[in-house]
Amino acid sequence: MTKKTKIIAITGKGGSGKSVTTALMTKLLTEKYNKKLLLIDADPTHPHLSYLVNLIPERTIEDLRSEIIKSSMNQTLEVEEVARKIDFKIYDLIKETKKFGLIAIGQPRIEGCFCPLNSLLRSVIDSISKDYDFILIDCEAGLEQINRKVIKNVDIVLIISDMSVRGIETVRSITESAKTFTNCEYIGLILNKVKGSYDSLLEHITNLNLPVLGKIPEDEMISQFDLEGRALIQLPENTPSIISVRNIIEKLLNQKSNE
Repeated sequence: MTKKTKIIAITGKGGSGKSVTTALMTKLLTEKYNKKLLLIDADPTHPHLSYLVNLIPERTIEDLRSEIIKSSMNQTLEVEEVARKIDFKIYDLIKETKKFGLIAIGQPRIEGCFCPLNSLLRSVIDSISKDYDFILIDCEAGLEQINRKVIKNVDIVLIISDMSVRGIETVRSITESAKTFTNCEYIGLILNKVKGSYDSLLEHITNLNLPVLGKIPEDEMISQFDLEGRALIQLPENTPSIISVRNIIEKLLNQKSNE
């Protein structure tokens, strides 16, 4: 039986902790579980993931797209044509360590809609997915990349929410869109920055009818690393956030094995 790559999209509203969660999952999947992993920094406006894992690519998907269009005699290439030309060059964009690789969508060089870049990202995901055990996609905040079917073929959608009513309502919107516009097999909720009692949110969370994979506590060590500009993959394994994410990954791996 051919091994199937698991593609996981990490979504949520802005500031919920998508990139932090992705970085912590990266540390554990590579160091504890020895998985071959590719990260996709799919946020064109706030590409923080590269810094959190200390792996910054020299060129992005947008860089390559711009180069192809600039070098072409036809300066109005459609997305499909750019995708055909970019296919064999994708691997040159991946920045790698011995443990994992990272590819970044980059920031558009022209004003207006992100649609061409998002459409190209969908082609990139489909093209390189077969070469890894896991692909983690740190998505743009909100619904754009889901509604435009950029992450249509992901297997798992993880929705990160902070402890706010607005965050939980965003989870509801993302869940509905993920069920409509993706082929995912599983949608799970991760509560982030948990501190003290959250009784006032329990009814909102219960009404989502989503499995809660875990609760990541507010972690002073993460704040300290952020202040010092240190990569989160350097966090000690006994920090509360790492312990919580380890439990989340165990649930995901068990969910995978029970399919």
